[in-house]
Parts: sequence; C-alpha cells; structure tokens
Amino acid sequence: MKAVVKSKPEAGFDYVADHPERPVGPGEVRVQVAAASLCGTDRELVRYGAAAEAFGLALPMVLGHEVSGTVVEVGPGVQRLRIGDRVALESHITCRNCYHCRVGEGHNCLHMALLGLHVDGGFAERVVIPEHACFTLPDDIATETGALFESAGVAVHAALRSQATLAGRSVIIAGAGPIGLALVQLAGTSGARRTVVVEPNPFRRTIAESFGAIALDADEGAVDWCLGDAADRGGFDVGFDCTGAPGALDIVLRSLRREATAVCVGVPEQPFALDVIRYLIKHGITLKGSFGRSLWQTWDVLGALVSRGRLDLAGLVTHRMGLSGFQDALDLQGGDSGKVLLVPSIG
Repeated sequence: MKAVVKSKPEAGFDYVADHPERPVGPGEVRVQVAAASLCGTDRELVRYGAAAEAFGLALPMVLGHEVSGTVVEVGPGVQRLRIGDRVALESHITCRNCYHCRVGEGHNCLHMALLGLHVDGGFAERVVIPEHACFTLPDDIATETGALFESAGVAVHAALRSQATLAGRSVIIAGAGPIGLALVQLAGTSGARRTVVVEPNPFRRTIAESFGAIALDADEGAVDWCLGDAADRGGFDVGFDCTGAPGALDIVLRSLRREATAVCVGVPEQPFALDVIRYLIKHGITLKGSFGRSLWQTWDVLGALVSRGRLDLAGLVTHRMGLSGFQDALDLQGGDSGKVLLVPSIG
C-alpha cells in the first residue's frame, strides 16, 4: 500500500508506493483510511530534533495519528465492530491494565503506545489498530470529519480540565491552530462573555474571527486589551495556552484576574521559568496541564457537540491532498492554513 514512512533517526521521510501490510491480529481491525490530519507533532517527527527523539519512535514507522476511516477486516475476538463501521481512531493505545487505566485515567496509561510513533499510523491507505482504540462515528457525522476528532478532543478535554463555567466568562486563548479554534467554538457555544485569541498569523486570526472571537496579534498589546475590557474584575476569567511557544503562557497569565484558571495544552520545546510567587501564590491562579483526551468521555461529548451542530470541525479544514503530497502538506501546515488533510483516495 502507499504510505508515508519515517525510516531513519534523522531528518526526512519516505513516500513508499508498496509498503507491506501486517496481518490483523486478535482484537484488531483493519481500517481503510478516509482521511488523516496533520499536526505539529508530525512536523517535529520529520525534523527529528530533540522533541522527536524523546518520543522513542519504533523505526521504521508509518506516520499519522489523527485518522478516520471504514473497517474492512476484523480479527479474531473482535466483538463490537463490524466490516463497514465508520470509525475515528484514538491515538493513545492503552494497556487497559495499569493503575491509571483501571481508575479511568487511560490517557495517562503507564504503558502507552502512540499511533504513528510506536504503532504504524494512518498516513497510509490502510491501518491496523486494536478495536478498543476505535470510536464509532454517529450516522450524521461524515467519515472525513472523524479525522479531526483527535485534535478537537484535546480542546474538549482542556475545557473539561479547566473545571470552569465558561458561560458569562471572559476567555483568552493563545494560538489559533486547530485546538485553539476548537476552543473558540466551545467558548462560544458555552455562552462566554468574550473570547480573545492571541495569534501572530493573520490568516489564522481571520479564521478565529469567523468563529466569533476577537483576534489580536501578540504585538498589539493583547494583555492591556484584556485588562481594559475586564477592568471591573481585574482581568479575564479563564485562559488556555495552545501553543507552548515562549512567552505565550505569560501573556495568558498576565491577562487573567486573581483566582482565575489557566490550562496548558501546547507542549514547549524547552523548559521555561514561571513566576510562581506572582501568579500561583499572590494571584491565586489555578494552573493545570492537559494531555490528550479522557477515554472515552471526551469522545462522547465531542460526538454530541458535532452532531448537534455546536462544533463545526469541517470548517477547520482548509486543504486536502493525496499521500504523495505530504511535503506540500507539511509546508502548508506551518503557515497559512487551518487543518490540512491527507486523503489517500486523492491521486
């Protein structure tokens, strides 16, 4: 089959026209890929810097972890799925036996395998995956849209992790990538008083504005704007850093009132200093991290939101191309684009 493969522990990738397929094992299914979405992790894996090395890739590896498609083969012991079922794939393949899996925290599994990093992923025509890592798509959701469930689920999980009521609140989001844009929509459908996005890319600011946010460049005095807009309470109520970029979390924290909540979603490339005395102690801000998605609560919430038209995932997609266009997709993904999809049926 055609596939995008990371073959060596160095920069680069291979587009392979005849990559071998492995057999379907017990409890596994083979999925015909409808679409696979790119994210920043894919770009880092291709570059193969320190962040990529830290993942401990099992090379050679088919890349791609945001995937949807149709079940075309089931292995022995598969109980829930049938040939023809449309599914979105969970990229975190859990052991289901460790402490965290047993207490409902599978997204923090101690023996996690990651799709496209430790198990062959979805930048291919087909992918083999455990049945328990498949989310069955509701009938009213397009199969292609399922490829966005992985990243949109990160946004839903972050909103749930905040444990904050967004209705009537002022929300600041650093980053108008797909996760940030999904959070913009979640804030809007939850009745937020104001949603501000801080984003240096004008193209992505335009998308954020189309979803109802006020989009500011990081150099346009975003902190002063937020503090002025919410002067009666001393700042915004809830903040999300979806970038991990240097200074982004600081912008969020400086924009928040005392006793507010901030959630870190984006992964920094390097550790950085945080003024604990000012923000956490004196201002009483609650700072949380958010990783992946809660299995399967986040997916159920996301499915309901999309089915009811309260979250427009299709509107996040700006480009589609075939597997052979992977390099072009990478170039787009880091610039003027929303979600970029690889669609194996194209070309």
